[in-house]
Amino acid sequence: MKFKLIIFIIIIYIIKILKSEILNEFGYGLVDENLKCLSFIGDSNNQQLCNNKLINKQLIYSTINKSNQIQSLKMVEQSFKQLTFLQGKCLNLNFAQFGICDIYFPSCVETSFGISLPKRLCKSVCKQIVTDCPTLGVSLNCSDSNKFPTIGTLYNLTKYGYTENNGFYQVECSNPTNYYYNEINSTNNQFIEICPSPLVLRNQSDSKYGEDKGYTYLSPTNCVLGCPQPFFKNNKWVQMYKMSIVLSTLSFICSIYNIITFGLLSKLKSKYNLCITFFSVSTVLMSLMDIVTYGIGYEELLCPESGRYAIQSDVACGVTGAFFHIGITTGVLWWTTMSICLYSEVKRFKMISFRYIIIFNSVISLILLIIPLSGQAFMSGNGSLGCWIRKTWYANGTFWIPCGISLFIGAICIVLVIYEIFKISRNLSKDNKPLMFQIRPFLCVLLVGGSFLYLFIFYFNNERNLDKYKAAIPSYVQCLLSSDENGEDCLTDGPGFGAYFTFYFFTRLFGITSFSIYGTSKIARDIWFESAYNHPFFNPYIVKCLSLLGISKHFSSNSISGSNQKRFNRNGSNFNMKQNKSNPNDSISLSVVESTKKQDTENELESNIETKENRSTDISIENTTSSKDSNTNSF
Repeated sequence: MKFKLIIFIIIIYIIKILKSEILNEFGYGLVDENLKCLSFIGDSNNQQLCNNKLINKQLIYSTINKSNQIQSLKMVEQSFKQLTFLQGKCLNLNFAQFGICDIYFPSCVETSFGISLPKRLCKSVCKQIVTDCPTLGVSLNCSDSNKFPTIGTLYNLTKYGYTENNGFYQVECSNPTNYYYNEINSTNNQFIEICPSPLVLRNQSDSKYGEDKGYTYLSPTNCVLGCPQPFFKNNKWVQMYKMSIVLSTLSFICSIYNIITFGLLSKLKSKYNLCITFFSVSTVLMSLMDIVTYGIGYEELLCPESGRYAIQSDVACGVTGAFFHIGITTGVLWWTTMSICLYSEVKRFKMISFRYIIIFNSVISLILLIIPLSGQAFMSGNGSLGCWIRKTWYANGTFWIPCGISLFIGAICIVLVIYEIFKISRNLSKDNKPLMFQIRPFLCVLLVGGSFLYLFIFYFNNERNLDKYKAAIPSYVQCLLSSDENGEDCLTDGPGFGAYFTFYFFTRLFGITSFSIYGTSKIARDIWFESAYNHPFFNPYIVKCLSLLGISKHFSSNSISGSNQKRFNRNGSNFNMKQNKSNPNDSISLSVVESTKKQDTENELESNIETKENRSTDISIENTTSSKDSNTNSF
């Protein structure tokens, strides 16, 4: 008898344990009389979400006005954005999307008591999602049986007259697995990628959206970076746009002035005049890029469509990029030529015929232009103010390496010139006038060369840090995913604004620098005065004004044309113009000093060096230091 009693107690205990275990497989839910079984509100017009991922779209647990569905759509969209950037890290993310849609839009059961109850996602489905993508385990707590029951959810409907199972109404859990595998091959049920603003979704498997078309994809997603790339906030980009067009316009005007002065009006075509003219032509071409870009619109030209930067096949980009490249390449070559000419004058060795230098610089510039053009290397890039070469090997091979070589040659010439000038100054006099005579050419060579050197250093420093910038992209994406301002407060890692601003500042300063040094010189003013005097329209007015003012003015043969000398004497209204014979091979000196009276003549010495092809000019360093050696070249 006792044995039977023990057996009975054990059976009762086991039943209680089993019942307890069974009950543990259920979750408990609250009843909300305000929620009903209604149809799915549907996806928004421009974004597919759960429309094809719900088991039963006609019975969704929802408020009467469906306001909770609107909020749920926002939550699903945010979840899909995060899943987009988990590609490559997780398996079967499409299945996770089915599960997420089921969580936010649970299926609904209508009871005979007029109460609507939701179906919760099965724990097995939750565990499968987390197993495929452990990262989601942070937001999905599969051990919570109230949210993810193993069998179903129990709802207490006692007060509604339900008496079975002690008043607990059982609703089985939702398992979309079978539905998922039935729909997996449907074209409407593929994994949905959503890119957070300002990233743009493109299909990179489509050739028209390939990277070579101007798209920068954030692998392994189909999201592309915005254009321009958010290195800085919008107001900073506006500052750079304004700086760019203002400096480029001024540089363009200054360069045109130099071309007219030293290339067209000046009667003497010396090598320094030619260097200044060709260098000014190069800065005109560089400035045209910004002027054309501004005319079209910076963002319109550089970013022709959302998420795409301009490439060479975009005509405006190809043309402006070619202008800028041949301009800056030619500028580097002519700067180097000026450095070599400066050194040749100091050392007094004869250079090759200048026509060969012109041919050499022109041919090299064209070759360095044709190579990137043939490789479709011109593009605006994600963060730039204009189109230029963006492919690394083309950029290095057709500009930066030649630029480095030119900078090296020019730097050597500068150092040697400084050494020679100091040596001459020390040997001839304690006076520093020989050095002061070279102030303008030194300024030109040093300032322009220093600008090119900064560009060189900035570029390669930027290239060196590219991996660091790329490594910071995930942080930028994470910022976008958590941003409440459409990503406007998020920035990618890149060059500092100051360094970036300075880089573009220097590339637009060359024309202004050249004008400040040469265009404002005494000789430039005299060239314009002589040209105006020789013009039949202006001549009578100039003669009359000089006569009325009683001005005596003298044009040195070395300071203007090298072939004539004009003297204006104070003789009331009488005006004399006196020809002075001089060797036609005499060259114009671009070194400027103040005029000094010597008997009847005022000799003007410009601060640029001018070579003599066959014999010395009338003014020399020895003249300055009272030496009588007439064969010494002028500095």
